[in-house]
Amino acid sequence: GLNSLAVNALVLLLTEVLNRIQFRYNQAQLEELDDETLDDDQQTEWQRYLRQSLEVVAKVMELLPTHAFSTLFPVLQDNLEVYLGLQQFVVTSGTGHRLNITAENDCRRLHCSLRDLSSLLQAVGRLAEYFIGDMFAARFNDALTVVERLVKVTLYGSQIKLYNIETAVPSVLKPDLIDVHAQSLAALQAYSHWLAQFYSEVHRQNPEQFISLVSTALEAITPLISSKVQEKLLLSACHLLVSLATTVRPVFLISIPAVQKVFNRITDTSAQRLPDKAQVLVCRALSNVLLLPWPNLPESEQQWAVRSTNHTSLISALTRDYRQLKSNAILPQRKVQLEDTKVIIHQTLSVLEDIVESISGESTKSRQICYQSLQESVQVSLALFPAFIHQSDVTDEMLSFFLTLFQGLRVQMGVPFTEQIIQTFLNMFTREQLAESILHEGSTGCRVVEKFLKILQVVVQEPGQVFKPFLPSVISLCMEQVYPIIAERSSPDVKAELFELLFRVLHHNWRYFFKSSVLASVQRGVAEEQMENEAQFSAIMQAFGQSFLQPDIHLFKQNLFYLETLNTKQKLYHKKIFRTTMLFQFVNVLLQVLVHKSHDLLQEEIGIATYNMASVDFDGFYSAFLPEFLASCDGVDSNQKNVLGRNFKMDRDLPSFTQNVHRLVNDLRYYRLCNDSLPPGTVKL
Repeated sequence: GLNSLAVNALVLLLTEVLNRIQFRYNQAQLEELDDETLDDDQQTEWQRYLRQSLEVVAKVMELLPTHAFSTLFPVLQDNLEVYLGLQQFVVTSGTGHRLNITAENDCRRLHCSLRDLSSLLQAVGRLAEYFIGDMFAARFNDALTVVERLVKVTLYGSQIKLYNIETAVPSVLKPDLIDVHAQSLAALQAYSHWLAQFYSEVHRQNPEQFISLVSTALEAITPLISSKVQEKLLLSACHLLVSLATTVRPVFLISIPAVQKVFNRITDTSAQRLPDKAQVLVCRALSNVLLLPWPNLPESEQQWAVRSTNHTSLISALTRDYRQLKSNAILPQRKVQLEDTKVIIHQTLSVLEDIVESISGESTKSRQICYQSLQESVQVSLALFPAFIHQSDVTDEMLSFFLTLFQGLRVQMGVPFTEQIIQTFLNMFTREQLAESILHEGSTGCRVVEKFLKILQVVVQEPGQVFKPFLPSVISLCMEQVYPIIAERSSPDVKAELFELLFRVLHHNWRYFFKSSVLASVQRGVAEEQMENEAQFSAIMQAFGQSFLQPDIHLFKQNLFYLETLNTKQKLYHKKIFRTTMLFQFVNVLLQVLVHKSHDLLQEEIGIATYNMASVDFDGFYSAFLPEFLASCDGVDSNQKNVLGRNFKMDRDLPSFTQNVHRLVNDLRYYRLCNDSLPPGTVKL
């Protein structure tokens, strides 16, 4: 443990840091911090200062939980009293509610107090992690005190609607009041893991206290889920709702009137839609309430049947407009109609994609119900896809949605439908369409092609025989359609996805190219593998080779890693076709890259790869390759070439070999430099 001197020092430090972040004690310095301009981390100077201070508070809490808490809580309590006391100054005016605090001095004091309360709420949220896990029981009472206060404060803010109040200095006090309300919701959200642990400890005995906390929190959230509420506050409420639905997951959520209110609001077509981000979060929360298994309950008590029915009607309501698009998608659309249609597609798919993503790691049951509810919308998406192939912003969103489906629900989608999707895509992405997307559309068009390649990456990795029939068309799409368009252009992002797809094709479908029979290898000691689809294999390897001659260092590093992985896992360099027709071409390219100094950051990786390739056939390397390589070097005379050859010792271990390679490269460069600087004709090259 710490001795009393250290304890006192830490408590002093904590008090000092808490004073430094409060306007009450440090106004002059804090007013100088900029709270407008965002830096590279998307933070203002003030936010960065506050965050760094809170890290110190958290560190002290870690070392001295009891002292830290008893130092911080009274300070929070003081500022809360001011905030909770505002109710007595609220008067009803002709237009609504007004805060009857007008003297300039009082307004300034209130401004400081609200700013401080906002910072202290963030401090209390930052400490949430020190009340859970092993510390739960020992620190239960402190945490309960905090959570009760936070629930009370959030409800108070929502009930007296401080976010809509008229104030004497609206430009200052209104943002302050909104921020305090938003921070109280965020601080409560930080305690959702504590609430989840509380739930699992008490759900069998007396859960009244727990139920009351959750229900009150929901009463605070519901009035804020409205398009009339400022977005900062609205989003804090939505995030808290998501945490209650996802992290805490109490069995009674669905039956709380406040939650039913939100269901009705979201599925009511006449209600004003929330801003996109908020809409997505609320829909995720509602979907999770129905889809996620309840903790602490056996499978038989999960009520899946009724939850499934409810989920289907939720999704049905959310996709009503979208599903009606199917009938008109085939007709040519007027400009205005097209824009409306795009809005419906964007709004619906962003919600659906988020719902799928949030359950992709969940139990099979959750995923099954989710797919059942979504099935019709997925089919509509596939039917709409061809109609929008020339609208890259729409195809981009559709492919995002399909990619999420492939990653999260491909088992549920089943083979026949998945085949239909892939076939539709393969038919739509003709060479002309790919060229249009990659060359003329710029970023969105490229993103569309990248997402399509990502979907194919998921498909070719699938174990078993199911999608093997697609391999030939996937490879020909890559090599005959996409690759020729990008081979001579930089297109870094499309290239990265294309080569990852080619790597996955090889890595997960090795037997498509090499059918080695175990028997043959036992008899001869060496597997003379049967090679299949040789032309496709060679084309892929050639593309890898080409990529090493290009300036893109990220692609170089990625592709070198892919080849090395294929060698470690599948003995790529040892395969006859590689050994006899490609090995020394690759070694040559790697040495040239070292000599040209174009990818100096990767010297070490290149050296190791060169060794791994050469070691497959050291005899060939020393007797044929090296002399030929030196003979073809320009800029050095024959005498210098002999020296270079002699200095390259015939070592066969990795450290010595790579040392020889780097010496050869450096000496070659040095000779060239010397020869270049001599008067012409001095050296016979």
